[in-house]
Amino acid sequence: MCCTEIFIFIEMSNTYSSFKKLKIFIVKIVFLHIIIFFARLFFSILEILVRSDKSLILIFMSENYYFDNSRYYFEYVKDKSDYKHVLLCKNKNLYNSLKSKGYNNVYYANTLTALCIFLRSKTVLISYGISSGGFLPYYLSPRFKTIIYLGHGVPMKYLSLQTPVWRKNAKHFQLQKYSISIACSDIEKLIHAACFNIYNKDVWATGLPRNDYLLSDNNQNPQLLAKYPFLAKNIILYAPTWREEGRSTEFFPFEDYDIDKLHGFLESTDSYILVRGHKEDVRMDNFSSKKNYFESDRIISANQDMCEDVYQLLTFVDVLITDYSSLWIDFLLLDRPIIYFPYDLVDYLDYKGLVFEFEKYTAGEKIYSQESFIESLHKYISGEDLYAEKRKEIRDFYHKFQDGRSSERIYNMIRSQLK
Repeated sequence: MCCTEIFIFIEMSNTYSSFKKLKIFIVKIVFLHIIIFFARLFFSILEILVRSDKSLILIFMSENYYFDNSRYYFEYVKDKSDYKHVLLCKNKNLYNSLKSKGYNNVYYANTLTALCIFLRSKTVLISYGISSGGFLPYYLSPRFKTIIYLGHGVPMKYLSLQTPVWRKNAKHFQLQKYSISIACSDIEKLIHAACFNIYNKDVWATGLPRNDYLLSDNNQNPQLLAKYPFLAKNIILYAPTWREEGRSTEFFPFEDYDIDKLHGFLESTDSYILVRGHKEDVRMDNFSSKKNYFESDRIISANQDMCEDVYQLLTFVDVLITDYSSLWIDFLLLDRPIIYFPYDLVDYLDYKGLVFEFEKYTAGEKIYSQESFIESLHKYISGEDLYAEKRKEIRDFYHKFQDGRSSERIYNMIRSQLK
């Protein structure tokens, strides 16, 4: 378990004695801050000594899979000749996988070659990394680099400095600082400026690279369909948010839950429910209850071991079930039905909070029982869609651009900055 995983695990625990909490505080805050301090000092010296090359643009893949905005932006720019775009992978298995597929300009982060590339680069793009600890042993400093945060979701919930946990125990000192952030709308620019403590002018409303894939003409992966033929049927994706600071995620949170009735409905409509937990929940097995839903062969686990990139999966989805996840905001671009399970909304508003009023700025039925869930699914599968106009209204609120050219806009903005 790496140091970042340890800190996340500690943050999730709330049953320790006072003495253990003191020890956790020392490890989680003091020790991490010491590491970051020396990493910052070390890289500051190196950055001064090494001459940077503004034509070298680094895309930092800090996650274990090839996915999200870093993937789609790299796919767009990897063959550009005016600048050299390099993908730096922290995960060696990911690096080996990409190299075996013939990808050029991909390097494993824990090598001397990668270190030299990192030091020479002037511009770095990242999709994940609210905490600077996530990039250790590297340290990303806006003093020496233009750090562009591509983001990993249109925020409906509060982020970073606007959440209580980042104000406690001096945790905000480990916040990764960005030079520029990417947004989907002018209102999101204001949210990013407040959450990440950057100037509003340094937030670019360009749209997200991953949404270019959703809006493209060839947005259904034939290899994925060949591997999982059931994707050609009625597909319902169940993908809740990560409740990192509150109660654990619960699937099918109904008092009238009945697997036999749910299975019968799915079989009668030739439908499948794909259950996809948030990657952090899956990694930590952080679920409050494990009902017997996988006893039905119509309910299938669809975590990253099945499909590492949820955007490759989304285009096969007919109905999305979620709660406060930003996934549904991107799903609006496909103009398909959305169902919400806000079973813990009151608690969630208390410990996390939402930027916008949930009822007013969502576009689908709010479900609290299995009976209502089945009724709602039946309506959508049979073609009845009462929220079509509302979805378009909310889509236009969250998405300034809907043309599939977000990567192009980001690329042109970067070029203008480097001239």
